[in-house]
Amino acid sequence: MNKIKDSNYHKFIGKWRTSGEVRVGAKKLPLVGVDSYEFILNDNCILHKADVHIGGEHSETFEMITMLPGDKVKMQYANSRGESGLMTGNLINNMFTIEGDGIKFNGQMNNDYSVLVGHWYLLSENGDWEQFITLKLEKY
Repeated sequence: MNKIKDSNYHKFIGKWRTSGEVRVGAKKLPLVGVDSYEFILNDNCILHKADVHIGGEHSETFEMITMLPGDKVKMQYANSRGESGLMTGNLINNMFTIEGDGIKFNGQMNNDYSVLVGHWYLLSENGDWEQFITLKLEKY
């Protein structure tokens, strides 16, 4: 297995200022915080930690990112609301996509890998993808 350190995903390593907004019904709540990515376990994995506020609510997420065959990654997460799950991600050129059960992300990094902008979508009951988070991460 190739080490994740030697893949495109090394572009995420560091601390990122996180901003955006979350749609909850008709309301849009501000999202602010910090995301960090670090190599762990002999550079075979990336530990992603998100520490954000959505409106007045504090939320933390830990995610373990590991390589899959090809250039995809497996992303296992758990958060402070008791939710957990599994998603797959793909970073081709500067386009970053994530797919999970009823959830997906489409984003793009700038050319020096210091800004990631994208949107999270949820699958609605009628089968349409509805945007619910607008996200911007800026490396510092």
